[in-house]
Amino acid sequence: MKLLQKASRFIIGGLESIFYRWGIFVSRHPYPIIVLSIVFTLLSGMGFLNFRQEHQANLLWIPPSSDYNVNQEWLDNNYKNNRRDQMIIFQSDNVLTPQSIQRMFELHKRIAGITINGKTFEDICTKVPLGNIFHTDKRRRRRDTLATETLLNDQVVEEVPAEQDDAFYRELWPDYYDDEEEEVSKDDSNLWEDYDYGYDYDDDEVAVSANNDPRIDFEAFGKLEEEEGDEESAKKGLKELPPDIKCGIVTRLREKCVKGNLLEIWRYKEDLIYSTTQQEILDAINLLERNPWTSHKIDFISQLGGVVRNASGHVISANAARMYWNLKIPDNVELVTHQGSGVELELADQYTLDWEQEFIDIALNTSYPDVTILPNAAKSFSDISADAIFFDAVKMAAGYMIMFIYTILMLGKLNTLELKMYLSITGIVSVGMGLAIGIGLSSLLGYPYTPLHAALPFLCLGIGIDDMFVIVQCWFNMKRSEGNNLPLDESVGIALKHAGVSVTITTLTDVFAFGVGAVTRMPGLESFCVCTAIALGSIYILQITWFTAFLSLDEKRIESGRDGLIPCYVHKNPPSPSWEPSNLVTKFMQIYKKCLASHLFKGLVILFSLTCLGFGIWGSILIKQKFDPVLILPKDSYLRKWVDLNDKLFPAGGWSANVYSGPINHTNMENFERLEQGLQQLVDNQDHIRSFDSWWRELKNYARDFKNFTSWTDFTNEEDFPLLLSDFLFSTDGGRFRINFKFDGDLECGKPTPPIKASKFSVAFFIFDGPEEHIPAKQTLQALVSEAAISDTAFSHVKIYAAWETDEIIGTELWRNIGLAIMAVAIVTLILIANIQICLLVIVCVLLTLTDIVGFLHFWNMTIDIISCVSIVLAIGLCVDYSVHVAHAYLVSQGTRLEKSMNALQTIGPAVFNGGFTTFLALVLLGFSQSQIFLTFFKVFILTVSFGLFHGLVLLPVLLTIIGPLGTEEDSSAPVLGSSAVSPQSSAASSGQNSPTKFGHKNMAFIQECGLEVLSAENLDKPRLKSMFGKKGSWDVEVGS
Repeated sequence: MKLLQKASRFIIGGLESIFYRWGIFVSRHPYPIIVLSIVFTLLSGMGFLNFRQEHQANLLWIPPSSDYNVNQEWLDNNYKNNRRDQMIIFQSDNVLTPQSIQRMFELHKRIAGITINGKTFEDICTKVPLGNIFHTDKRRRRRDTLATETLLNDQVVEEVPAEQDDAFYRELWPDYYDDEEEEVSKDDSNLWEDYDYGYDYDDDEVAVSANNDPRIDFEAFGKLEEEEGDEESAKKGLKELPPDIKCGIVTRLREKCVKGNLLEIWRYKEDLIYSTTQQEILDAINLLERNPWTSHKIDFISQLGGVVRNASGHVISANAARMYWNLKIPDNVELVTHQGSGVELELADQYTLDWEQEFIDIALNTSYPDVTILPNAAKSFSDISADAIFFDAVKMAAGYMIMFIYTILMLGKLNTLELKMYLSITGIVSVGMGLAIGIGLSSLLGYPYTPLHAALPFLCLGIGIDDMFVIVQCWFNMKRSEGNNLPLDESVGIALKHAGVSVTITTLTDVFAFGVGAVTRMPGLESFCVCTAIALGSIYILQITWFTAFLSLDEKRIESGRDGLIPCYVHKNPPSPSWEPSNLVTKFMQIYKKCLASHLFKGLVILFSLTCLGFGIWGSILIKQKFDPVLILPKDSYLRKWVDLNDKLFPAGGWSANVYSGPINHTNMENFERLEQGLQQLVDNQDHIRSFDSWWRELKNYARDFKNFTSWTDFTNEEDFPLLLSDFLFSTDGGRFRINFKFDGDLECGKPTPPIKASKFSVAFFIFDGPEEHIPAKQTLQALVSEAAISDTAFSHVKIYAAWETDEIIGTELWRNIGLAIMAVAIVTLILIANIQICLLVIVCVLLTLTDIVGFLHFWNMTIDIISCVSIVLAIGLCVDYSVHVAHAYLVSQGTRLEKSMNALQTIGPAVFNGGFTTFLALVLLGFSQSQIFLTFFKVFILTVSFGLFHGLVLLPVLLTIIGPLGTEEDSSAPVLGSSAVSPQSSAASSGQNSPTKFGHKNMAFIQECGLEVLSAENLDKPRLKSMFGKKGSWDVEVGS
């Protein structure tokens, strides 16, 4: 212990001596110091030349080497996603009415009319082939056979060469060619005169349009009992077509845009939509199983939300319908790498972004009575998260203004001469300069600016203003003790020697606490912590240079009588006495001393602390770990409303992932079969997987139904597999899988497929409630894919995996960062204070504060996510300051434990309280925010200020009065060199001139015994004391003569 005491005296005494000399130097040379501060800031700002922003979620929250990022890089190189989904939820009391259908059509027409750079949706959409070339509207009444069947039976096809002009195919399937004519000419209609797909138009139940087309072909597309000549006949006809004819037909058929809504029931025909009836709508919803627009399989009921069924199970009404569009980003276009300050999930070119903005504007500006229209474009998340940061920044700026006004009031006196408005401004400017230095130097080191950096100004202001209050508080303490008897330079030196050590200890603990964040696996948090550590270190330097220089200039202004608002005005007479905040503090401390001496008060404080700790531990155990990106969105945003409405009305579907493979051929099909069996077992057991849509399963069905292969092993050979796969991808049920493959060459109908570079199929998860469900689901699927080894590269992937992988590491990262930060705080505190008791008490207060924060967050309906994780790490820096300042002030005070505790509270307590209260003022308006980001900041830091101030200003003094290290009177330990305890001019610096009680006194006998000389401006110049520091600023304490 004696060794630590000597080390404590040596370190703190030496630091105070250095700061004393530095304060004198700054006061004598303020202008060079100010200029050098500006130059240093400008030089650091050169780092902005390397400034870059990062908003992609996968590059912020998960490690670069994570499975998601590795797989995403592979996809970008081999299977780049160039499709962007756009959705609208159309809600009303009942969307299955003619009026609702017609309003949907009006909305659809407005969106179809969007023109960007001369292109409409039809020009930039994703297109897919038709599902069944035999589904067409051109029918007659009498015959039950297909036109193609007759042509084949009569061997007419053989007489038509494959090279014949498109007119031949246009006569067969005129609706599926890319021309503007929707009606069939008289010449074309002659071809269909005797054929009708088995339709009996004499049946009154079949409604027809004015041109004798069926309004909705329920026999062709519905769930009615199929007869020979219908679907099976169509398959048979297609199977019997010679390859050249079939491919001639298929390759000339029109591709249609990928979109989905109820309007496809009427094939977007305006006359059918405006003449539909309620009964027709219900029949279509309940009976159709194929899309009349594309012939693909479809379940229109899945597009409905809030479905109401009758006793027989048929749908009779619905509250909402989803409308869907899909855009395709052209190849080789320039992508907009950052679309604002929000979190980006997908990148796109500028024209696509402009189209999506028009899409959003139309949806939001279209209104009908009792109808809600909510859009969800691919760019919406980035836009809304950016707007949330921007608009709630207004509330934060207002909070900063309140904090600034409070700072002005507390730093000076309420008269125009001693008002310190300009000093407060320079203090705020120093924080801004430190912030610029932090961002500049971190950019120079290659760290990006992320959305997390939105919290950086708040944190820097909170800690920077705290240091400013400490410096000014020590200045007031010196003035009360010495009056105006000392020269200005010596006054600044005395004030800075007390404040300098305290802010040095807290700054180093903060810098190291954030510095250890650089070892995190989350790149966004790493960048933020490095930038914060640099910024806080820079603010500290500016506080003891820039701010101290202006403090001396402001004192010169007061001495010359210049006004605090209009400096050019000189007061002829001193202002009348004004109210000082310190007067209230003095009265409070007199009351607090009596409480602190009471055993009952101490018992109540400890009991309350233990009670809070109990709730904190309980909440810390119960708090859930869940990162939901949706929570970033403000509750009143259209996208958040869309998500909430979608979850409420469409609860059946969970997330869908894709299973990707690298190069494959027929030799890999055995592994595909094993993977399919594993997936089917999960589906049967309802274990994580709800369904899957595999091209391999459909290929086997096609081979059995059309090619007469009895087993998949019969065609998995080098000769049959490529040709069979090609035929499948140009078939009725296989055409939709064409976009699931990437070939090393062009895919041509009737020819074997080129080598397969990549493939995919989809897997649908159940709806998961949190990480305890979706993490095992993802791991189970990935394990199944890995064990199947369908290719050298095989994995499952979906955008939400980025959030799920964050959930996997967020808890570990939080507790590891807290542990490392606490360790850093303990080491720095022990080294600088060199007192084990003080160090342990500080760590106890910090741990109690953090436990209470995490626990009470649970009771405040919060979870551990990336935002709360960052906020809790930030809270460490604040709660450390509250305790360290008081602990250091206690250590350098003299007297009994009670006197030392009260002296510490009186000298530094007001500054600590003001620092915490300004933090509260900066955040108070964020309690009204709709953004989860700022609500999280509000909740975390309100708890930080509340528990931090309680533990630092109430619990810690109570503990110090019980188990604090003894003062010099009690253990004859030497006073600290250069501290207020030994300076004859500052022995009462903490009490004020009129205070009835002065805590602490000089142990002159011990001073004389040890041969220590009192450090002051007069004896500092003595040769004997000068030798203690040397020319290079080193110090060696001389004891004895």
